[in-house]
Amino acid sequence: MGTIAEARSGPARERARPDAEPAVLERELTEAVLAGAARSDVLIALCRATGRPVRLLSAEGAVLASTDGGAGVPATVADGVLAGVTGPVVDTLDGLRATALPVRAGTTVAGVLLTVGPGDPRVQALAGAAVTALRIDAVRAGDGLAEVSPRHTPADVVAALRSGTVSPSVGAAAAGLGIDLQRALAGAVLHYGGSRLRAWSTALTWLEHPVQQEARTAWTVVPGEVVLARLQSRLRLMTGDESAGDHVVAASGSHPDSTVGLARSFTEAERLLGLARTRRVPLLTFDRCGVVRVLLPLPRADLEAYAEAHLGPIRQRPELMATLRAWLAERGSRQSVSEQLHLHRNSVGYRVRQIKNLLGTDPLLPAASAELHLALAALDLLAADDQRLRGDDEPVSAGY
Repeated sequence: MGTIAEARSGPARERARPDAEPAVLERELTEAVLAGAARSDVLIALCRATGRPVRLLSAEGAVLASTDGGAGVPATVADGVLAGVTGPVVDTLDGLRATALPVRAGTTVAGVLLTVGPGDPRVQALAGAAVTALRIDAVRAGDGLAEVSPRHTPADVVAALRSGTVSPSVGAAAAGLGIDLQRALAGAVLHYGGSRLRAWSTALTWLEHPVQQEARTAWTVVPGEVVLARLQSRLRLMTGDESAGDHVVAASGSHPDSTVGLARSFTEAERLLGLARTRRVPLLTFDRCGVVRVLLPLPRADLEAYAEAHLGPIRQRPELMATLRAWLAERGSRQSVSEQLHLHRNSVGYRVRQIKNLLGTDPLLPAASAELHLALAALDLLAADDQRLRGDDEPVSAGY
């Protein structure tokens, strides 16, 4: 225990031990702490052994004790050190370079140990010799220094990806779940419309794929449509609804090149899910949603304005809206529209003339057709958003 005693007797820098051995130092510090030495004594002894200022930080990067009164590190840096994805060389908030080591045992976290100065393997080895003593002190003190580090469940990881706040520890947890964040992934969402809610919840836990569930809705990330379709198929099978194509509806957003962009991708997926349910389409992806892609980033007010500008005169006429949709879809075939809407051909012709007069254009003209297709898609998206916000389980009509 000479190391602790010598450290207490005077400034550590005046009694540097350039010949200190890590194994000997670890034994001395551990024995000293077991005999009652404080964490400040451990830091002073380590300062003396390394010839470097030493700081002990909390799991959030704040200074708990130090030999030089210096600053800590950002919380994200401390989080990364504890998760094993950052360091060992870091920059402190007072602009110094330091070697950082996690002080933890299993899930118990005592903090982060810094030795200030350029990276040096010998200094790192000596700092590692103090970790056991600091862990013992933390547990013995019971003063809040020792804590259980957050374990990121699959749901936690997906929630962080949805919010775009991916800390280093979340990144490490994602890697452990097989999520490669260096790859362009898409946010995805699945919705269950059947009656076997317990089977749905159980099926999600059996997926072997990270999901976050809230009642009938589940979020995840996928590399592409093939994986999403496979998840959808398995969920249908496990819920016993494989023959009912609309019981499990799935959608995915774009593939951003960063985890920050994943938050946008999840928002896109949620809007597309609502659109898929409105249109009674079992699966809809960003790459296959057509002109809706250009509408997804737009706020509700812009969608409303565009739809009103191009469909306003007939928007409150359900029979004309239905006729316009069918007329555009069938490219002006009166016979097809007649069969689809169960109308006499003359009735179809009368409605189409009304549409032309009220809109002031021929819907089949290329420019008008493009604008009307986009306006109808905007209405579909508005209806889907309304349904999503209400939390409805049944699809609703898209404005007619």
